Amino acid sequence: MRDPARIDEVLELLREVWTLEPDLRLGQLIYNAARIREPGLSDVFSIEDSSLYKGLVRYLEQIQVDRSAKSAGK
Repeated sequence: MRDPARIDEVLELLREVWTLEPDLRLGQLIYNAARIREPGLSDVFSIEDSSLYKGLVRYLEQIQVDRSAKSAGK
């Protein structure tokens, strides 16, 4: 059985990332995060929650780096 605690963990991270990128549709955000973690992925239907979570973490890191670079460039 899968750990039900993963639900809140993934949703919390998803909320954090989506808040920083509100112009993205939910499907776009999930697809982007999944592709960061698994670049050859053609279908997000079968991605494991742990892999999506790691993709969201990397996506968040990427957003933070991009924003930091923009701030430094001003």
